[in-house]
This record gives sequence, structure tokens and C-alpha cells, in this order.
Amino acid sequence: MKNSIKITAIVIGALAIVLIIFYEQFSGNKFSYERTEQLTQLEIAPNLVTSEFKSQHSSVSLNQNFSLEYAAQPPVDSTNTAKMDYDSDWCIAAKDLNQEDIAYFEQELNDWNISRGRISTPLQFGDEYVHLYNSSQLTAPYMEVSYDAIWQQIQVGNIFAMIAALGRDDFDRDNKRKIAVRLVVQGHTSKPLKYLITVELVKAKMLYEDTNLITPDIEEHLYRALAYTAYGIKYVDLDAAFTYLRIINSSEFPLKLNPIHALGKNNRIDEYTLALENYIYKMRTEENITLAFPMDEPPKAARHYFDSRLASLYREFGVALNGLKVILPETTGAMLEASECVQKQVQFINDLERGRKARQRVH
Repeated sequence: MKNSIKITAIVIGALAIVLIIFYEQFSGNKFSYERTEQLTQLEIAPNLVTSEFKSQHSSVSLNQNFSLEYAAQPPVDSTNTAKMDYDSDWCIAAKDLNQEDIAYFEQELNDWNISRGRISTPLQFGDEYVHLYNSSQLTAPYMEVSYDAIWQQIQVGNIFAMIAALGRDDFDRDNKRKIAVRLVVQGHTSKPLKYLITVELVKAKMLYEDTNLITPDIEEHLYRALAYTAYGIKYVDLDAAFTYLRIINSSEFPLKLNPIHALGKNNRIDEYTLALENYIYKMRTEENITLAFPMDEPPKAARHYFDSRLASLYREFGVALNGLKVILPETTGAMLEASECVQKQVQFINDLERGRKARQRVH
């Protein structure tokens, strides 16, 4: 009898651990191994202007006028054998879907992630590259090729080469910024927005440390960072919001630069978000750019992934997230409200973690 109870406990414990792994894979709680650039590497010119890449090897025109600017397969949940149809109103994939629908969800989400630039670069250790995430296989060839070779790929619009360039040390800050803007124009919101937000907030920090005052230039950088964040949220991508909140809540980031203090509720963020939208629309129209997925018609997997990421934001940045909701444009801030499904996701992961901690105490 005791052996039976012990075996049952082990099975339940293993199930909970795998569910945690699956949830965190699709909620954005994975430990980030992405390279953090030094402050001095992120200094940029204060204005986005129409210009060209310049290098001793090549150049490619990138217009920019925004001056206003996978994890463990989840087991079948034996405590809830009645699964929901994929097209129904399910909430948590690991609990609500059968194995076939989970596989479909993963594929649909993977296609969406690639179309939106949610692609990793491999981590470099000396001369070796380590692939922590499957998507890094797409950028790996462009991390190792020569500078001339990757520039040739960027000139012909190779998206994977452009994303890889954001993680290479031989591209200067200005070219990386222009590449990121170009990627956003082409419909990629994840990696490029994260880079642009980091650039703007770090520059604001550096300027503030020089003056100890909230200058118009600092406000400009804060507005741009918020505009990029709002753009990502509007188009069902919370990577930008994660980056923004992590920097703003860092102990190294001056509290006075938190936009809710520096800019207040009566701010100009609406102007900046509209200017960014208009610029992107203008460039897409002029260049006849067709996106793999319509920006305003994300697939079902993307919407559920948004909910799971939002649950992670509430768990990690509760108060700061509420502050962000207040300062963003009203329609964008409303997207950050915790729906019933988001609340379920928060409760689900909290329950799993409580169970994990209880087992640790027993051992």
C-alpha cells in the first residue's frame, strides 16, 4: 500500500513538473540567454532620419522618418480526460487540448513566431555556437559567415541575416538600429522592437546621468520606447512589453525616468504611436510589402500565446504593468486587462509552483 502511494506521488510530481515546463515554454518565462549589450554599445543619434547604411564594404538604403516617433511535449492530463476542440473556447493548451491539437497549436504558433521575427540567435562560447532554442538554427549560418557575406544577404532582404546582424559584434549601433526599423516595416515585431526599445531607454538613462534633468531629448527617447511597446501590444506581441518593463523596473534605471513619473498621464504618447503607425504604413505602401500574416488577423495560437504571456507579465510585473496600462493609448492599454482566461493561467501556474515548493519541503 505504501509503495502504491509513493508511486502515485511520483507520477503526480512528474506530471506537474512537465506541465510547468510546457507552460513556461509558451508563456515567456524561459531564462533569457540573449546577449546584453553594454551601455556604451547602445549610444545612438537622437533622431531617426532618412539615410543609408554606410560601411566600407557595402550600403543599402533603408528609409526611416519616425522622428516623432520547444519544450517538453505535455502529457495527457489524467485528471481531466474530457478535452476541448481546438476551435472551441479553450484557455490552457496543456490542460484543455489533446495531443493532436497541441501539436497543431505548436506548429501554428511556430509559423506565427517566425513571421513576426521571434527568432533567436545562437549563444557563442569562444568559437562554438550553442542552440538553446530551435529557431536559432535559422540564424546560425549568418552568425558565422564573413561581414561581406552577411551584408550581401541583407541587401537582398534576407530576414534571417538581418535578425542575425542584431546579435553580431561587427555591426555598429547605427546600422543595427536601421536594420531593426526595417524589420518592423516588414512586419517583424519581436526581436527588432526589443532592440529599439533597449536603445531608446538606455540612451535616456545615459542622458539623464549627464544632466540629472528630464530634458526634451530624454522625453523623446521615452516616447519612442513607449511607441514601440504600444505597437507590439497592438499587434499581439508582448516581447516588447517584457523588454520595456524589465528595463524600467531594473534597479539601475532611474526611478524619475519611469514614464509614469517623467511624462505623466497627460502626455503625447498618442502622437508618437500614430506617427510610427503612419510611417510604417507609408513605407509598406510605397514598397508594396505583403505580410505573411495580416497584422490585424493573428491566428488562434497567437491570441492564446498572448494571453499566456500576459499572465506572465501580471505575475512578474503586476504594479508596473498597471502603470504601463495607464500611460499607453486607451485602446492599447485595454488589451492588457486580465481576461478570465488570463486569470486562469495565472492561477494555473501559481498552483503548479505551490505544488513544486511543497514537494521540495518534503524532500
